[in-house]
Amino acid sequence: MLVKIKRENSFVDFKVDNIEKRTTILEVLEYIKNYLDSSLSYRAQCRSSICGTCGVKVNGKTVLACKTKALDLAQNDELTIEPLDNMPVIKDLVVDHEEYLSKLKKAKSWFVPKENFEKVYPEELKTFEKETDCILCGICYSVCPAFQNDKDFGGPINFVKIFRFWKDKNDALQEERILIAKENNITSCVHCKYCTFSCPKEIPVESDIMQIEFFGKQKGIIQSQDSFGFGFNFGF
Repeated sequence: MLVKIKRENSFVDFKVDNIEKRTTILEVLEYIKNYLDSSLSYRAQCRSSICGTCGVKVNGKTVLACKTKALDLAQNDELTIEPLDNMPVIKDLVVDHEEYLSKLKKAKSWFVPKENFEKVYPEELKTFEKETDCILCGICYSVCPAFQNDKDFGGPINFVKIFRFWKDKNDALQEERILIAKENNITSCVHCKYCTFSCPKEIPVESDIMQIEFFGKQKGIIQSQDSFGFGFNFGF
């Protein structure tokens, strides 16, 4: 198989043999680093879709390298591997997470416990259970086109975290979470659903944003916009 990897402003070709049905994108990268070019840089840690560090773009699809089989994405026995978008490239497939991690801090994306805890029942847990699966991989952030119009947009990952804690009745911030969403420019979301389609944990990201935005408008915390900001082509 021919593997093309973006390095700086060009693509470097590698020939990789013995790719099997079970071979992952990460194993392809490991083979190249171990046997063909030891200078290749990429991120990987857990190999189990838990740490979220190995996000890359393969033949135009943004995935976790450790979770994705090479043959599932190959086109004409070729793979084109690129770094994630919307983040500066440090080297090869390694991107700088600093900006989106800083935005997570602005979103107060951590649990603030109430003084007196209440029991949480299974039916209540279901309302935010899926959002607890978020592994901070940044894939939703990388595919989001809203940054083209608003660089200060918090990004999909922020609103997943806001939603998760807003729905938890033991979180002390409660409706302050909606104000935080407003401060993160939630209305700049263009509802393209790229975040939902790309999430490796199948979190309904865009639906979470819709619910936060609707509630905020009902309460008068978030103001409606006259236009939806569809100022560019989504490629549908």
